[in-house]
Amino acid sequence: MMNRPLLACLLIVASTAAANAQMAWPPSPYGGAGKPPRPPLQDDALGPRSEPTVTVATAVARTQIEKGGYTGVRGVSRAADGTWHAKARNAQNAPVSVVLDNQGNVSEAR
Repeated sequence: MMNRPLLACLLIVASTAAANAQMAWPPSPYGGAGKPPRPPLQDDALGPRSEPTVTVATAVARTQIEKGGYTGVRGVSRAADGTWHAKARNAQNAPVSVVLDNQGNVSEAR
Protein backbone atom coordinates (compact mmCIF):
# COMPACT_ATOMS: atom_id res chain seq x y z
CA MET A 1 0.00 0.00 0.00
CA MET A 2 2.86 2.35 0.67
CA ASN A 3 4.14 2.10 -2.91
CA ARG A 4 0.98 3.42 -4.59
CA PRO A 5 1.28 7.04 -3.37
CA LEU A 6 4.97 7.03 -4.18
CA LEU A 7 4.31 5.68 -7.67
CA ALA A 8 1.58 8.28 -8.27
CA CYS A 9 3.90 11.07 -7.14
CA LEU A 10 6.66 9.87 -9.49
CA LEU A 11 4.24 9.76 -12.44
CA ILE A 12 3.12 13.33 -11.77
CA VAL A 13 6.71 14.60 -11.53
CA ALA A 14 7.71 12.76 -14.72
CA SER A 15 4.77 14.10 -16.72
CA THR A 16 5.44 17.67 -15.52
CA ALA A 17 9.09 17.43 -16.50
CA ALA A 18 8.15 16.15 -19.97
CA ALA A 19 5.70 19.00 -20.49
CA ASN A 20 8.31 21.58 -19.46
CA ALA A 21 10.89 20.05 -21.78
CA GLN A 22 8.57 20.57 -24.76
CA MET A 23 8.07 24.26 -23.95
CA ALA A 24 11.75 25.09 -23.40
CA TRP A 25 13.25 28.00 -25.32
CA PRO A 26 16.33 27.45 -27.42
CA PRO A 27 19.54 27.75 -25.42
CA SER A 28 21.39 31.03 -25.49
CA PRO A 29 24.73 31.06 -27.35
CA TYR A 30 26.14 32.86 -24.30
CA GLY A 31 25.11 30.15 -21.86
CA GLY A 32 22.17 29.98 -19.56
CA ALA A 33 18.51 29.84 -20.41
CA GLY A 34 17.41 31.07 -23.78
CA LYS A 35 14.75 33.64 -24.62
CA PRO A 36 11.63 33.20 -26.72
CA PRO A 37 12.30 33.75 -30.41
CA ARG A 38 11.54 37.23 -31.74
CA PRO A 39 8.85 37.71 -34.37
CA PRO A 40 10.25 38.45 -37.82
CA LEU A 41 10.88 42.09 -38.66
CA GLN A 42 8.41 43.63 -41.05
CA ASP A 43 9.51 45.90 -43.86
CA ASP A 44 8.37 49.48 -43.51
CA ALA A 45 7.62 51.52 -46.61
CA LEU A 46 9.26 54.53 -44.96
CA GLY A 47 12.57 52.71 -44.68
CA PRO A 48 14.66 52.25 -41.56
CA ARG A 49 14.04 54.38 -38.51
CA SER A 50 16.07 57.58 -38.37
CA GLU A 51 19.07 57.98 -36.16
CA PRO A 52 18.41 59.65 -32.83
CA THR A 53 17.86 63.36 -33.20
CA VAL A 54 21.29 64.98 -33.16
CA THR A 55 20.32 68.66 -33.18
CA VAL A 56 17.60 70.82 -31.73
CA ALA A 57 16.80 72.13 -35.22
CA THR A 58 16.12 68.58 -36.45
CA ALA A 59 13.84 67.94 -33.48
CA VAL A 60 11.94 71.16 -34.16
CA ALA A 61 11.54 70.27 -37.84
CA ARG A 62 10.26 66.80 -36.92
CA THR A 63 7.77 68.32 -34.45
CA GLN A 64 6.53 70.84 -37.04
CA ILE A 65 5.94 68.04 -39.55
CA GLU A 66 4.05 66.01 -36.92
CA LYS A 67 1.93 69.08 -36.07
CA GLY A 68 1.08 69.24 -39.77
CA GLY A 69 -0.79 65.94 -39.38
CA TYR A 70 1.90 63.46 -40.36
CA THR A 71 3.05 60.45 -38.35
CA GLY A 72 6.10 58.18 -38.41
CA VAL A 73 8.41 60.98 -39.48
CA ARG A 74 11.79 59.59 -40.55
CA GLY A 75 14.89 60.68 -42.41
CA VAL A 76 14.66 64.37 -41.55
CA SER A 77 17.36 66.29 -43.43
CA ARG A 78 17.98 69.91 -44.30
CA ALA A 79 18.52 70.98 -47.91
CA ALA A 80 20.88 73.69 -49.10
CA ASP A 81 17.97 76.12 -49.59
CA GLY A 82 16.98 75.79 -45.91
CA THR A 83 13.95 73.54 -46.39
CA TRP A 84 13.56 70.30 -44.46
CA HIS A 85 12.76 67.02 -46.22
CA ALA A 86 11.49 63.81 -44.60
CA LYS A 87 9.44 60.69 -45.16
CA ALA A 88 6.24 60.29 -43.17
CA ARG A 89 2.74 58.84 -43.22
CA ASN A 90 -0.24 61.00 -44.15
CA ALA A 91 -3.77 60.87 -42.68
CA GLN A 92 -4.58 57.82 -44.85
CA ASN A 93 -1.46 56.09 -43.41
CA ALA A 94 0.21 56.11 -46.82
CA PRO A 95 3.97 56.79 -47.01
CA VAL A 96 4.75 60.21 -48.51
CA SER A 97 7.69 62.59 -48.85
CA VAL A 98 7.13 65.89 -47.07
CA VAL A 99 8.78 69.31 -47.18
CA LEU A 100 8.89 71.91 -44.40
CA ASP A 101 9.61 75.35 -45.82
CA ASN A 102 11.23 78.34 -44.09
CA GLN A 103 7.83 79.75 -43.04
CA GLY A 104 6.84 76.51 -41.27
CA ASN A 105 4.43 75.26 -43.96
CA VAL A 106 4.36 71.48 -44.41
CA SER A 107 3.47 70.05 -47.82
CA GLU A 108 3.84 66.79 -49.65
CA ALA A 109 6.73 66.71 -52.09
CA ARG A 110 5.92 66.13 -55.75
